[in-house]
Amino acid sequence: MKKNSALWRRALFAGRGLWIAAREEASFRTELLAVAGGVILLYWTGASLLWWGVGILLMGAVLAAELLNSAVESLADLVSPEYHPLVARAKDCGAAAVLVLSFTAVLIAALLLWRYLRLGG
Repeated sequence: MKKNSALWRRALFAGRGLWIAAREEASFRTELLAVAGGVILLYWTGASLLWWGVGILLMGAVLAAELLNSAVESLADLVSPEYHPLVARAKDCGAAAVLVLSFTAVLIAALLLWRYLRLGG
C-alpha cells in the first residue's frame, strides 16, 4: 500500500483488517459480543445521550485496543517466532492495555445499571 493512497483504498484496507480480526481473533469476536450487550444495556435502560456517548467511546476504544494488540502480536511473531522475553513483554503489555480498557468499560456499565436500578427504571 502506498502511503498516500486514495481514501477509499485506505478504507478498504481498514475494512480488511476488521474482517481478519473478526474471523481470526477470538478475543475480538468476544468483544464484539460485549459491544452488542453494551448497546442492548444502553437501550434497555433508556440511557441519556451522554451515557450513549460514553458507552460508544469506551466500546470503540476497547475494540481499537484489541486491534492494536493483535497487530503487535502479529508483528512480534513475525520478527521472533521463537520465545524471547522482550516479545513476551510486548505481548503481555498489549493484552494488559485491552484488559484495563475492558475493565473500565465494565465498571462504567455497572454504574449505569446501578443508577438505572436505584432510580427504579
